[in-house]
Amino acid sequence: MRPPMKPACLVLLSLLAGCANVKDQEFKENVAEANFKLGIGYMQSGNLDVATEKLLKAVQYNEDYPEAHNALGVLYDELREYGPAETHFKRAIDLKPDYTLAKLNYARLLCAREPTRIAEGESELQKIAADPANAGTAAADAYAGLGVCARKRNDPAQAETWLRKALDQNSNNTTALYEMAELSQIQGKTLQGRAFLQRYHSQTRPTPQSLWLGFTIESSSDGDPQMRREYRVALSSRFPNSEEAQRLDKPK
Repeated sequence: MRPPMKPACLVLLSLLAGCANVKDQEFKENVAEANFKLGIGYMQSGNLDVATEKLLKAVQYNEDYPEAHNALGVLYDELREYGPAETHFKRAIDLKPDYTLAKLNYARLLCAREPTRIAEGESELQKIAADPANAGTAAADAYAGLGVCARKRNDPAQAETWLRKALDQNSNNTTALYEMAELSQIQGKTLQGRAFLQRYHSQTRPTPQSLWLGFTIESSSDGDPQMRREYRVALSSRFPNSEEAQRLDKPK
């Protein structure tokens, strides 16, 4: 019969088990962080399929990773998968209640994609804009979001007011620049729309939506035929399978 284990041995085994658990947790967090950084990089380069894979792996290794959930929300929003986008934004906020960026993204999602919840999105955005701690970039993002909400409510005058306020806070705010370009195009202000879109493209990579907007702006009676051709080529070559590229050859 084996003699009973001494208390000192039991303590040692417990410590060793604890160390193993700590190392395992550190390993998972490191893998999650590495995949998060890779996912962000692939998002920025426009490789959304691989970005999705990496970010999902990040939350697989660390489910309590608010930044990864927020990034997934942004990614799914861009992919027009709004249910998963909302799920990940809410998870990020649950994990980190003071996470202003996730709150901004969630509020903008509500305004842009959920017509019955525009008031809810506007309320959250107004809170963020009014908080002195958010002066600058966060306030600009909130005002830009309010501009999106106003456009969804079919109030272009209020939208322009909010969007210009966003640009007063941050002249390079990409949401405000894009929305002003689109609003200008709808109002028939070709030169203004062109200028805002060029500023947008100087700050971020083109998307199918932004290239289509450029093509539309330059298709107006006072548009530039050469720029129209350039937008057409860029859209069809860079995003050939996009909905926007498919529209190029549809009869008007």
